[in-house]
Amino acid sequence: MKTLSRTLSATLIGLALGGAMVSSAEACTRAFLNTDPGNIISARNLDFFGPVDPALVITPRGVSHNGGDDAHAAHWKTQYGSVVIYADDAFPMDGMNEKGLAGHTLFYTNGSQEQQSNQDKPVIESRAWLSYILDNFATVNDAVNAIQHDVRLVAKKMPIDYASDTKHIAIEDASGDSAIIEIDNGKVNIYHGKQYQVMTNPPSYDQQLKNLAKYSHATRDQIPLGLDADQRLVRATFDLKNLPKADTKNQAQGFLLSVMHNIEYPIGTPTGPHEKPVIDAYAKYSKNPQFNKGIGTYWTTLSDLSHGEYHFKSTFAPSQVWVKLGDINFAADQPVRKIQHLNDYAEKGWEGNVLAQAQPVK
Repeated sequence: MKTLSRTLSATLIGLALGGAMVSSAEACTRAFLNTDPGNIISARNLDFFGPVDPALVITPRGVSHNGGDDAHAAHWKTQYGSVVIYADDAFPMDGMNEKGLAGHTLFYTNGSQEQQSNQDKPVIESRAWLSYILDNFATVNDAVNAIQHDVRLVAKKMPIDYASDTKHIAIEDASGDSAIIEIDNGKVNIYHGKQYQVMTNPPSYDQQLKNLAKYSHATRDQIPLGLDADQRLVRATFDLKNLPKADTKNQAQGFLLSVMHNIEYPIGTPTGPHEKPVIDAYAKYSKNPQFNKGIGTYWTTLSDLSHGEYHFKSTFAPSQVWVKLGDINFAADQPVRKIQHLNDYAEKGWEGNVLAQAQPVK
């Protein structure tokens, strides 16, 4: 099992040699609280060498999107408005839509990530996976059905100098439904059901589930305390199972954040000598290297699917900011808007609703 640093090091070394890099080298965690029908909430940690200059992009209905540069790429217009985090202003990695469907892409690799089936279907390159899902579907079931039958998924390095696309996807909706989508040696494997609450990183989800089963009757002192991907998955699953029922929305959000805090990397987690060249290589491609403080959990997002809220909590400050999707006009005549440098709001002491800071994209 690879640690965060070893996983990132191996990935970044290859990316540095190939002139590419970014959130596909993440080692992150997604956890889904779906046992209380009134408080269906997901959260995601970004564990990396830096915060990837997150921007919050608000996309209305009716915007033309495509599946990439492939000659057979899919084309569509957004059916549902969404709020999405973009990494380094390059591609979407986390967000939710107005119907209460949320999605998250995390680092993952297991052989070829080019789907071998559905050869006659329109292509969705990995930079567009999240957009395709949030733009077009209201439920996990609808998204899973389309991915199985209507498109072909292809992981492709993006035409920028720091992004690679080894990733897998977690999606969830306001009913509590969930799915994990991975490509293993060219085969798309989908784990669909409410029981799939936690996703981390390699190995394959099938192997993760086999390991998790060993802890089905574990007590607290038997739960692993490390930060390897399998250890985070076991611990987050255990903690979710033992959360008390919340009395309020705020309690539910806070309870889930307590689970996320228990699987975080402190900023500046010590690195070994083999990692220093990798961190230096990443700094060359980072747009804001002054914010790269070493290995750590740089931010957490929280998607409250029951109440239509999307929260962003930066490790650079104790406060958090959010938007309420019910306050957003997603009509087709509205512009795409963006809150650039979202991490800066935390650093400057902002707290609360930041929707008024969204500016039209020119």
